[in-house]
Amino acid sequence: MMIMPVFIQMIEDPVDQEWMTELYTQYHKLMLVTADYYLDNYMDVEEVVNDSFLALYEKIDRIRMLEPKTLTSYIITTVRNTAFGRMRKQKLINRHFLYLSDYSMETIAATEDVERTAESRDRLDEVRRIINTLSEKEQSVIRLKIEMELNDKEIAEELDVSPEVVRQTISRARKHIQKALLREEVRA
Repeated sequence: MMIMPVFIQMIEDPVDQEWMTELYTQYHKLMLVTADYYLDNYMDVEEVVNDSFLALYEKIDRIRMLEPKTLTSYIITTVRNTAFGRMRKQKLINRHFLYLSDYSMETIAATEDVERTAESRDRLDEVRRIINTLSEKEQSVIRLKIEMELNDKEIAEELDVSPEVVRQTISRARKHIQKALLREEVRA
């Protein structure tokens, strides 16, 4: 049993209603097949067919005069154009969705960057606090290395020690910092 679209039942002129009912009965399957050729989704196919019938009704005075072969071509063209219109609309929606998705991803990335930056600052504050607990010699060497960005030779000249002593002091200080950080992580 074929269910007639509501808009055909709502046509006030009985002659137009009868003609559209015959058109529907005769061409509905062809219209479904044509729409299905262009679209993947059955719901979209149904909507394109219904929209095509509406478009045909708007031209009822013109298409009523067409010969059967011309009418068939006209109906197929109407369905095809309606399907293309639907595809263009869907493409715009998808493009907008992708834009929103890109925007959302950028927002999430920015949020993650902020969180990473905050975590890095917290970690840096923790390291600074640990550096303050090191021996004076280790503190001096580490600060010159990290904050002043001096190389081992420059630090050695500044502190009047050998570059080897600077490397050993940096190595010991790093080990103390790493152990302290591990202790902090275990506590958390």
